[in-house]
Amino acid sequence: MTIIINGKVSENAIPNQDSADNNTMADVLGNKTDTHDGDSVYALSEIQNDHVHKAAKVFPTLGAWVTVTGAAGAWTLGNYAEVAAANDITSDFDIHYIVVEDISATGVYELVLYAATTEIGRIRLVKSAAQDSVLSHPFQCAIQPANTQIQAKLASSSGGGDTVTISLEYHEY
Repeated sequence: MTIIINGKVSENAIPNQDSADNNTMADVLGNKTDTHDGDSVYALSEIQNDHVHKAAKVFPTLGAWVTVTGAAGAWTLGNYAEVAAANDITSDFDIHYIVVEDISATGVYELVLYAATTEIGRIRLVKSAAQDSVLSHPFQCAIQPANTQIQAKLASSSGGGDTVTISLEYHEY
């Protein structure tokens, strides 16, 4: 294809895969082989396609849930609980839901997720006296790099070392 760039004829207007050069309109629009690693419009559409159409996954899968314990004081975050160790999820991923399988006591809770020790989001949940079902809470975070450790901390309105058990629903890219 021949196009004119800055008054000069260019025979090769196809950018390199995942190019971030931004020198021409072709760089901005992208290459049809761009992946979600690029900065082009095509790469962004690849991210959206993966987000919508890749299979949902669960962590931990086919195993025990992760228990997260709050501190003794009300509205004080407890210690880190490792949800996914580094290298457990080996592709880039983002979390869509936090599934809360068990809550130890009635009250209001705040659960915080971390990529290693950097906060990536939080949810608030409530357990009433009659509540006995599994709850799936929507969660949004940036795409996390492959092999990222995920940890959680918990606080509750009553304190007293309350606990929740959780698992994650996520998508890989």
